[in-house]
Amino acid sequence: MSTPPEAALQDALEAHADEATQAWFNAYMKGVIAYRGLKLPRVRELVRAWVAARPELGADDLHAAALRLLRAPLAEDKLAGILLLQERALPAGCLDTPEALDALGACFDDGAIQDWSTCDWLCIRVLAPLIRRGGEPTAQAIAAWRHAATLWQRRAAGVAFVPLASRGDAALPGLTDLVLEVCATTVQDPARFAQTGTGWTLRELAVAEPARVLAFTEAHLASISAEGLSYITEKTLLPERKRLRAARRTPPAAEATGKRPAQRNPDPPDRNPP
Repeated sequence: MSTPPEAALQDALEAHADEATQAWFNAYMKGVIAYRGLKLPRVRELVRAWVAARPELGADDLHAAALRLLRAPLAEDKLAGILLLQERALPAGCLDTPEALDALGACFDDGAIQDWSTCDWLCIRVLAPLIRRGGEPTAQAIAAWRHAATLWQRRAAGVAFVPLASRGDAALPGLTDLVLEVCATTVQDPARFAQTGTGWTLRELAVAEPARVLAFTEAHLASISAEGLSYITEKTLLPERKRLRAARRTPPAAEATGKRPAQRNPDPPDRNPP
């Protein structure tokens, strides 16, 4: 079996890895995903150099390499795959078909994406631009992920709209209704990363539609964790936080028992990118 072309990129990533950076990321992620030890700017630099050195690789070849990198075990390899999707496959139209979106969904199904960092980078860098490009049909297809089997794909169904949500329907006609429909499903899941993903999405939508998000929050308050509520009220609805906290009824069972997943409190890509 021939060596895939991205193996040279993976070798370059390993050659530029830094032990101190690796230790920091591994400690921060609490072992959820392992790191080589590179920050985003260096990963991007190496990806672009690798692409420039292989002009024989077309957009379809780079798309295929990106999907293989997403299935690699290390975080920087996954990030390299996401960058290839963002910078090469997406502009070339390789992601414009339902089959291409299904291939991304399969990365959740087979466990290739099972941490918040990889999930959120894919959402912000690939899925959100794909929604802008594809419009309502693509938005509906990604929103349907709210019914997916895995937590991370369900999280992606909302977080993919984060870069658009602050503009509401000005970003895409019908976006407000669609995002609230997604959140009405994901808010029912007491899992921490379902709650924070829902809260993050609603936080951004509240910039455009504060009254509707406030009404949604009040209607679903019994299902929203304290942490999720903090996300929702972090910006526009901050003046409502104290009242909403006081009005919260019995918290979800996972929160009431004090049990938390082993993962650290997420800082989404717009705050603290890997």
